Amino acid sequence: MKNFSSTRFVKILVLSISLSLVSSLSIAQSFTNDAKLQERYQKSIDSVLAKTNTISAEESQKSLLDTLNKVNLNLVKPSKKKLVPSDIYEYVKRATVITACAYLCPRCSHTHLSESSGYLIDAKGIMVTNYHVMAQYAFMKDGNKPVGFFARLADGRTYAVKAILAASKKNDLAVLQLETNGAANLPVLPLAHSAKVGDHVYVVGHPKGMHYFFSQGNVTNKYFENAGDPNNKFFREMMTISADYATGSSGGPVVDVHGNVVGTVSNTNMLMHSDANPSVQMVVKNTVPVESLWKLISK
Repeated sequence: MKNFSSTRFVKILVLSISLSLVSSLSIAQSFTNDAKLQERYQKSIDSVLAKTNTISAEESQKSLLDTLNKVNLNLVKPSKKKLVPSDIYEYVKRATVITACAYLCPRCSHTHLSESSGYLIDAKGIMVTNYHVMAQYAFMKDGNKPVGFFARLADGRTYAVKAILAASKKNDLAVLQLETNGAANLPVLPLAHSAKVGDHVYVVGHPKGMHYFFSQGNVTNKYFENAGDPNNKFFREMMTISADYATGSSGGPVVDVHGNVVGTVSNTNMLMHSDANPSVQMVVKNTVPVESLWKLISK
């Protein structure tokens, strides 16, 4: 009787360890192969172009220069459930896209990609990015020829951008419509109403080709930034955060502890000691507060 109980105990212990290993393996995150991801993105763009059209640079110019009305969207309600950072990452990642400005350069025959970030807010394929991200495609320089503008989801689905629904140069925002070919179940992020200085925030983006980079910090300030050209200055709402990001993160989501969007990555501003001593003392991380995005959306 003792031997039977001992054997049974060993079997139960082995089974328990096996289930534990299987469970840990099932939640283990894979490593991102950025080079392979970009290669697959390139191939998917070629496939999309063979089936559908993307908004042209000329159409983008017209849309960006026009005064666009507010857009009506089917938004999801903000979440009230507090998430741990790893769950926030997985939740936000699925609705964060890699935008790609595809273009031809005057030096070769290969199609190049200039990547930035964006995020979906309507399941019918409506996304948000920066005005300056879209303007890079619309007003391309240096002899480069624009081919198309695209968005890739984390699951690999790639869509062409077919229209600019709303845009604001002042607030550095653009709301875009993807050509989803009838797909209406795309993952989305809810919009919060605002964030406060001191709130914990998270950023998902693609700095310098490091796809789905995750950082966290706090809201450090909300202020009016003096922006615009020297002959056309204006003030706009800005929200600074301490979470890291860099070129390529533009247009990416800034979310709160519930996974609700509270801002959109915009730019950085280096604060120098002085003209006589041009050493960097601080890098200000400017994001567009969600309040500015609400101005482009009809509730």
